Amino acid sequence: MPHRPREREAKFEVADDFDLPFLGEAAGRSFVKLSANYWDTADRRLLRWGQTLRHRHASDGSEDGWTLKIGTPPGAGVVLDRQELDEPGPPDEPPARLTGLVLGIVRGAPLEPVAVIETEREKLLVGAVEVSDDRVASSIDGTPGPSFRQIELEVKGSGAGPLLRELSDRLIRAGAKPTTASKLETALGGQPEPEVAVPRLRPGSHLDTLVGYALARSVIRLIGEDPKIRASSNADAVHDARVATRRLRSDLKTLEPYLSPVEGLRTELGWLGGLLGKVRDLDVLIERMRARIAELPDADHAAAAAILARLDDDRHRRRGELLDGLGSGRYLALVDELIEATRRPPVADHADQRRARSVLRRVTRKAWRRTARAADRSGRSSPDPALHEVRKRAKRARYAAELGRDVFGKRATRLAERLTDVQDGLGEVQDTVVAEERLRALRLPSDSAFVAGMLVCGERTARADARDRWPRLWKAARAKRLRRWFS
Repeated sequence: MPHRPREREAKFEVADDFDLPFLGEAAGRSFVKLSANYWDTADRRLLRWGQTLRHRHASDGSEDGWTLKIGTPPGAGVVLDRQELDEPGPPDEPPARLTGLVLGIVRGAPLEPVAVIETEREKLLVGAVEVSDDRVASSIDGTPGPSFRQIELEVKGSGAGPLLRELSDRLIRAGAKPTTASKLETALGGQPEPEVAVPRLRPGSHLDTLVGYALARSVIRLIGEDPKIRASSNADAVHDARVATRRLRSDLKTLEPYLSPVEGLRTELGWLGGLLGKVRDLDVLIERMRARIAELPDADHAAAAAILARLDDDRHRRRGELLDGLGSGRYLALVDELIEATRRPPVADHADQRRARSVLRRVTRKAWRRTARAADRSGRSSPDPALHEVRKRAKRARYAAELGRDVFGKRATRLAERLTDVQDGLGEVQDTVVAEERLRALRLPSDSAFVAGMLVCGERTARADARDRWPRLWKAARAKRLRRWFS
């Protein structure tokens, strides 16, 4: 499946009689007619998640195939940063490879044509930025739709960010209106309501708003990363999805006394988190080993290659298991359940009138005390499993504090930041433990085994350093001034 470089562009709405200002000396000027047929579900699920799927034909022969754009546009600013994936094929049905990438978005809802957009485009190249002046006509379900004009600036080379901003400023001064709306959105009358919306959490909010807030922000993150994980072996996407899954499980556990039964949901999130975690742990380990190997003498690099090859093979296998999981009915049912939970937060009847403010104080205090008990019993020489338990409790307390940011402001933020330091410090200890266990488990030829032993020695040194550091991090996190807001 062809991958284009990431699309970075800025879009502007302009009137039909808008005079394009001088943007700089143009290297070339061309004209092309584009005919695009957009597909989506009946309830516009792709568009709700910032995705578009189209078949487009260009009069000059430069295009004749399918494109899927993934990556939710940012909430602020005028520059869009998205990934485009192309696939050849006739216009009567989307290619299976592309529809497979949006399985977690559409979840079984059939894709169908929703709009035809005809564009007369004048293009000119200013430096490394392509300027497109588009005059657009649309047809919705066979009926003429809106016509409009749009200016697009798209980066076509490296280092063009400053030029993109400069040209954007010139257009704005000339009266152009920045927009993040796709042509399809404009033709259909705007962005439809999102499937998942994060409610605004305020000091006076009730518990249902708090639960909806906790769930929605992580569900959005999880589903938003889904197509990226399917599209490529992207370590960042796996990491973000894993964090979202962990946070969902943690928040459900933290708020459990005030919820209707959610253990089944937590179990399913644990299953998904396990699939993501096996890939993510190997991403971390491979990156870690590459950095360690780069510090070894050149004579050891050839033997070290066998170590990385074994880890890469394991990562490939675990990614296959993850993709199988994301393609399963079990996963799709989990996504549906999560979306429903954001719409109807699972608040217990006895707690529905509680204030978010009082609940946040209670759950953060409880999570803090559990962390403090575990941490105060531990020190530099504590067993690795004990320190890992402190880390897990610190993470839950951190997540609880972060839930209170919109209610308690900087007070909650400062505590969350100090607990993050503790979590990261103990995470370094755990990373060395996992690295040693993995290296010991590899079956390697003698020269590679020798290098693996050298790497284990390096991990043990790093573990000792991390053990020395974490008590200082905990001392900073347990300062009384950080806890006054929930004491």
